[in-house]
Amino acid sequence: MESLKIAIASDWFYPKIGGIESHIDELARNLLLRGHEPYVITHDYRYMGPYVDSFPYPVARFRGTFYFRKSHTSLGFGQLWGINELYKKVGFDITHVHSIYSPLAISVSKISRGIRHVPVVATNHSFYGKPSLDAVIGPFVRHNLERIDTFVAVSRPVAEDTKTLLGNTLNGRPVLVVPNGIDTRKWRPPEPEEREEARKSLGVRDEIVVLYLGRMTERKQAHRIPAIVRGALKRSGVPKRKVKLIMVGNGPMRPVLERNLRETGIGEITELYDFMERGRLMPLYWAADIVLMPGILEAFPVVGLEAISTGRLVIGRNESGLSDMIINGVTGFLADSEEGMIENLATALQERDRLIAMGREARKRVEKEFSWDVVLGKILRIYKRTMDMRDEIDRRYVLYKLVQGIGL
Repeated sequence: MESLKIAIASDWFYPKIGGIESHIDELARNLLLRGHEPYVITHDYRYMGPYVDSFPYPVARFRGTFYFRKSHTSLGFGQLWGINELYKKVGFDITHVHSIYSPLAISVSKISRGIRHVPVVATNHSFYGKPSLDAVIGPFVRHNLERIDTFVAVSRPVAEDTKTLLGNTLNGRPVLVVPNGIDTRKWRPPEPEEREEARKSLGVRDEIVVLYLGRMTERKQAHRIPAIVRGALKRSGVPKRKVKLIMVGNGPMRPVLERNLRETGIGEITELYDFMERGRLMPLYWAADIVLMPGILEAFPVVGLEAISTGRLVIGRNESGLSDMIINGVTGFLADSEEGMIENLATALQERDRLIAMGREARKRVEKEFSWDVVLGKILRIYKRTMDMRDEIDRRYVLYKLVQGIGL
């Protein structure tokens, strides 16, 4: 494929840290390695202090008149004017917006397709679900996504959710599934000495290390982990002193988590940390035996992808994007309830040798399905298909206008 100039737009990019932000950065870096010209379009994040971009690709930040600090979104007429001027200057071949719930992404799609006639791909990274104001929000979202040519969802559950949200307004537009990618050279299983050093730094020897990484919200269910671990210990018969629980993160449910750790007695075997930069997480994965992910409505969790890429066993919920990532009983364990999580963790605690074998199978699956080499190939084919589809639609539109103009 010839070199493409690609606009990648979203409200959510660095310095904010999260799954969408890291995905956009890695997508841009991998496009650059393939000889393409990615440009990231976002806003100024003025409340996060002076920030100097040092990326190998251009980042265009546009200051919006209105900045919504809680949601990290920004919008304004001057911002949109500047983005349109960038489109005129660069001459993009295609636009790839991230999150169909990002005001900036939606606005860029309108500028791209409606004004500059550049086709648009939109990746949906999250669930819409059933918000209480659906009667108002749903029609608004559907109306504002009319300029998208191709929809991408990061997992099959998200694709189904997207189709349900858009309904008849899809009008034949495709919703394709492409997972997030991961650098399998960086996120790899440890060498024996690396694992030994990682475990030594945590003060563990023969203990089974259970790890949780992520925000502590109602949806993530981190506050339920003490009850899950207590139930699994009781069911498996494994002594409490043989297990070490490491929990990293923060959020509104952390006080509840801390209370539950005390009340269950699991706090005695727990190390609790605040958020860490992504670059500091590798030794935690290397030291761990099991990664717990009790969250519901997880679109395609980056933590799960990092865990299986490093050869760790993941135990999580079936009602999430983990169902695309994990083959139950082969590369990890999935459950439909908290009781099922307890049963799966108890099994894992009793069968330590099985953890290693399943971790190896998980790693093989990552290399086959989720490496950036594989994922980027799918994305580039979608770009080409969308550009070809645009040309076909535009030709039909020109013919329609011509026929209309001559009165036929």
